[in-house]
Amino acid sequence: MIPLREEAHKLIQEAEKLNPGTWVKHSYNTALAAEKIASYSKRYHSEKAYICGLLHDIGRREGVYDLHHTIYGYNYLCELGYEEVGKVCLTHSFVHQNISDFIGKFDCTEEEIQFIKNFIENTTYDQYDKLIQVCDYLALPTGFCKIEKRMVDVALRKGVTDYTVPKWKKVFDLKDEIEKEIKQSIYEILDV
Repeated sequence: MIPLREEAHKLIQEAEKLNPGTWVKHSYNTALAAEKIASYSKRYHSEKAYICGLLHDIGRREGVYDLHHTIYGYNYLCELGYEEVGKVCLTHSFVHQNISDFIGKFDCTEEEIQFIKNFIENTTYDQYDKLIQVCDYLALPTGFCKIEKRMVDVALRKGVTDYTVPKWKKVFDLKDEIEKEIKQSIYEILDV
């Protein structure tokens, strides 16, 4: 189950009141990128792509957190009955299905970290998980961008680890996979 667009907008607007920040504009741009890209393939539903993109960072509603925003968003959306979108809250940060992919503070309890680890290692990523992983890197608060620009933005804010470059390569592989399927350049679709 996923919320309707109107409900998703209400959720993000409420979240912005609780924790205002550039993450909200980033979320809107992630949603728009996902919707535009999805419209080029029968494999995706543009509306679902938009909603998954819009709510992928909804866990930030609770405050300024790093890893914790993923599990908070998952739990919050699952409590509302939106498990499909909640899943994306967890998967968007882990392209290799490995918790070591995460760049930032592990500001969770040991129990939460274990849950995230088990969840991402034992979940089958679908086309929406992969699409949002790519779109997350195509969206700055100011608009669409090339993936490299967003990667540098995140690296400057969060730092890098031994897993950063392999994660970047995987994002480019996912971009290539999507472009092969839709037979169109993502950058052309988004005009970047």
